Amino acid sequence: MILQRTAAHSLSGLGALALIAGAVAGCAPTPAPTPTPTAAFASEEEAFAKAEEVYRAYIDALNAFRAGEEGPSPDKFLTGELLDSEIAASEEMEKSGTRIVGETRITKFNGTTSDIHSSVGSIEATACLDVTSARAIDDAGADVTTPGRSDLYAIQVTFVGSRSSLLVSEYEVTPGTPC
Repeated sequence: MILQRTAAHSLSGLGALALIAGAVAGCAPTPAPTPTPTAAFASEEEAFAKAEEVYRAYIDALNAFRAGEEGPSPDKFLTGELLDSEIAASEEMEKSGTRIVGETRITKFNGTTSDIHSSVGSIEATACLDVTSARAIDDAGADVTTPGRSDLYAIQVTFVGSRSSLLVSEYEVTPGTPC
């Protein structure tokens, strides 16, 4: 009889322990849900349109800077190694007394590829630039533009970011690409 009573008490104790453990587990905070990353852009068309908008704003800022006009710094549209190399090139030109005058115009812009499904997207585009009126002038006022340079050329441009902050991360002249 004592054996039965002890077993019954043990079973009751286990039942109470299970109830207490369940109640304690019920009081434990539930883990916060992991947010699903939002895509950088809703569509490829939106990504290409934003890339073109950013690149045109960059060229406008570059032209305004060359003309000595107020406006956003062209550097605010660049990131990474491209930003670093553009700053270094500007410093070198300043040291040598060379400056660029005249405008660069975008004659064509086509989005080519995109990776827009992560929170930080990547977009590539081809842009055609007309630099007919852009010249390199030295500190004596002489035109030191490279003789025979092409006035129209294509570049492959890479952008990184999202619809709220898209920046140019690299570009490369693509000889042979028609404009």
